[in-house]
Amino acid sequence: MKKKELLIAIICFVGFLGIAYIGYNSLSTSYSQKDTQSQTDNSQNKKKEKDFVVYDENMNKVKLSDYIGKPVIVNFWAIWCPPCQDEMPIFNEVSSKYKQEELVVLMVNMTDGQRETVDIAKKYISDNNYNMKVLFDKDISAARSYNIESIPRTLFIDKNGDIVNDHLGEISKKEMDAQIKGLLS
Repeated sequence: MKKKELLIAIICFVGFLGIAYIGYNSLSTSYSQKDTQSQTDNSQNKKKEKDFVVYDENMNKVKLSDYIGKPVIVNFWAIWCPPCQDEMPIFNEVSSKYKQEELVVLMVNMTDGQRETVDIAKKYISDNNYNMKVLFDKDISAARSYNIESIPRTLFIDKNGDIVNDHLGEISKKEMDAQIKGLLS
């Protein structure tokens, strides 16, 4: 009798795990699709940039408003974020390629002082030979000003200070190129 009860319990447990797995995959796929669909073009409903203060590698204050009159790409990222790491080579390439065209790429590291520190971020940038402009949001106030709840997140801001695209999630090279073309036209 005990073997039969044990067998029933095992079957129920395996069934429960199967249902949980299917439910998890369904939700995960749903959220993943929402992330890629969140690439909205706000050209009809433009939002103005919100100024913020972050710090450069020498701990000098840098404001977003320092770049008024130039198109700007702002990316919020952290080292502990695998999609952030995956898209870093794209941002590094863009930063190098468009310097002369006055397209500003600002990589805002969410430096909370716990999971992410300035030293850890600097080491990561150095170890990977990235040459883009990295800024540090030491009190997370820049992220808060844009309600950043998940990363990576990339803002495309035109020379008038209008946010023309707010991209949530990892960005592809193709999407990046399309957004840059729009900013520079």
